[in-house]
Amino acid sequence: MNETTFMSVDDRPSGIKVITIAGDLDSMGTQTIQDSFAHAVPDRRSSVVVDLNQVDFISSAGMAMLLVKGKMLRQGGGDFFIAGVNDRVFEVLSLAGFQDLFNIYPTLEEALKALES
Repeated sequence: MNETTFMSVDDRPSGIKVITIAGDLDSMGTQTIQDSFAHAVPDRRSSVVVDLNQVDFISSAGMAMLLVKGKMLRQGGGDFFIAGVNDRVFEVLSLAGFQDLFNIYPTLEEALKALES
């Protein structure tokens, strides 16, 4: 939990926006990227995949950030998907009921394949 958390945004030709997060989504890591994450998707009708392949830890702060953005997109007619979670992060998200709210794919490639086909 000592590495710096950062994110990058990739606008795919298909119109899907991929947000890749690297580092821990604990309270400090979430605070580091929260404003960038909130502003990464100004259009509530967007399709977004959040790639958590490089996230080893997620706390309630990280889950809250994902939940707020995901609900905002869904209420605005957009889509929100989570991809690339490791077993530890998946367990935390599952306990919080995220699999009932959002589609969670094992890899970014599987998420993109499902969305772009």
